[in-house]
Amino acid sequence: MTDSECLESLRRGGKARTDAVSYLYRTYARRFLAYFLKHRVPRQNAEELVQDVFVNVVRHCGNFRCDKRFDAWMWAIVRNALIDHFRRQRPEELVDEGDLEVLMDAASAAAPAEPDGGLDECVRRAYAAFAAAHADRAEILARVAFEDWSIEDVAAALKRTPGATREYLSQCRKKLRTFLEPCRELLAG
Repeated sequence: MTDSECLESLRRGGKARTDAVSYLYRTYARRFLAYFLKHRVPRQNAEELVQDVFVNVVRHCGNFRCDKRFDAWMWAIVRNALIDHFRRQRPEELVDEGDLEVLMDAASAAAPAEPDGGLDECVRRAYAAFAAAHADRAEILARVAFEDWSIEDVAAALKRTPGATREYLSQCRKKLRTFLEPCRELLAG
């Protein structure tokens, strides 16, 4: 069976689709599995990813443009499945530990300041300046730090995709760090 015949069978549906999927599975499944295993995906997850790849091939075969090679298109689906797998596995680190500690210190702004204007006072002033310059960013970071907002919660509030939300939070942290830079000297002391 050629790639074009296989594609036509997939698009046709019925028994032709079943035969085409069986052919593709026999031809490519071991290679796809080896690819996932080579990239250190646990075997059970790798087997599930192989199944997902074939589901996506069937689901999206109508989108395949015939000016490309069919096997190259399938390999793109495999690579995307691997990327998505690692994205799902990565822990959500919205605010790193250092920033979280600083934010927690800043949250105690209602507490009386140290008499010598130490680290707590420096952090309070830095966070207040950050909030004055970037109120929306300060509010989002506070919700993440104190209300345990997830990426999905923040994405919904901002009306952004999870990926765009991660980038936004990264930029918020970078901006906050510039305001906190003068306080770093006090950490060493």
